[in-house]
Amino acid sequence: MVEKMKYIKNDLILKNPLSFWANFPESERFFWFDPQKEEFVIGAERLRAVDPDKDNLSDIPYLFHSQTFFDDVKGELWKNFGGETIAFKHYFVANKKTSYYLTCDPPKNISEIPLIKIKHQISEKPSDFSDWEELFQAISQNFTDGKSKKIVASRELEFLSQSPFELESILQNLLENNPKAFIFAYQKEQRIFLGASPEILVQKNGNQLLSYALAGTFPKTMENAAEKLLTDPKNLLEHEIVVQKIKKNLLEKAESVKVGQTGLMELKNVYHLQTLLTAKSSKSSLIDWGKHLHPTPALGGEPRHEALTFLRKHEKHERGHYAAPLGLIDNEGKGTLIVGIRSALINEQKLYAYAGCGIIPSSDALEEFNETKVKLKTILEAL
Repeated sequence: MVEKMKYIKNDLILKNPLSFWANFPESERFFWFDPQKEEFVIGAERLRAVDPDKDNLSDIPYLFHSQTFFDDVKGELWKNFGGETIAFKHYFVANKKTSYYLTCDPPKNISEIPLIKIKHQISEKPSDFSDWEELFQAISQNFTDGKSKKIVASRELEFLSQSPFELESILQNLLENNPKAFIFAYQKEQRIFLGASPEILVQKNGNQLLSYALAGTFPKTMENAAEKLLTDPKNLLEHEIVVQKIKKNLLEKAESVKVGQTGLMELKNVYHLQTLLTAKSSKSSLIDWGKHLHPTPALGGEPRHEALTFLRKHEKHERGHYAAPLGLIDNEGKGTLIVGIRSALINEQKLYAYAGCGIIPSSDALEEFNETKVKLKTILEAL
């Protein structure tokens, strides 16, 4: 039996919540900003991994949960990184109303650390459009063979920095550039996965569930992009595939489901089509719902099994936590799981940035390639 923990609450006011993160540079730690609540939750120093189905977690203020996109991980880059539900020894919580420090250990002396933003000098490992064309042609053949109606392809770009990456600078830029996104980071030893995701996979508050269908994209540089996106047949079809699949999956376990009106989500560089789906269910945990819904057709494809089988065979890189569920759960089981998009993995002085796009039979290889370039700006502009 796991010993019950007691967390002591201490008032702590910091000018910048990132100071708390910066006080634990060598620790396993996570950073979380919820734009809906305008709330920061930061955890440091692993207490233990937990099994939400077996452990009594009422004494743990928050759990950080992550899972990999695929059940298995290939290669060394993502090996033994994440894929757990973790309790931490120290938590810092800050919102408009309150600011405090929770710890089950002797309290650390948390100091205000000046945060200096820098411009990283990076070089990009050459990427070849021909690799994308090869993947796109394989997807097109899959469509021709009648196996899938949508596949979400992704790219991995490798960058090298002349000096170590300044994580606080990157996170501060992500916060400032993406006020509507969930800003996240998870560090274990030398590797850090971070990003600014606009997409909720599932949110749970009591028996109330919320999920985003987010698919269909135009760059904001396009003339009249917002108006055109709302009437574009290709993007509307891609979006509707996602809406209907999420609705179907919710209905498999929920008592009722409501589908909202399709509208726009405006981000720094793009517009997305967005539809909110709400449901009621008192049966399953947030993590169970995350596993049930992942991946939606916005991240994998449709039909799900065929798309995942295709991607595992044809994508040359390992997705790891890219486009996979991660998020925060409180001791009442409430919380939010997002998908790890607009993201990157940092390993010492190398950064691997990820971006994907939904492909349907009417898609064009160059247009989709350019869409990934726009999405990559979220990370590159933060460096």
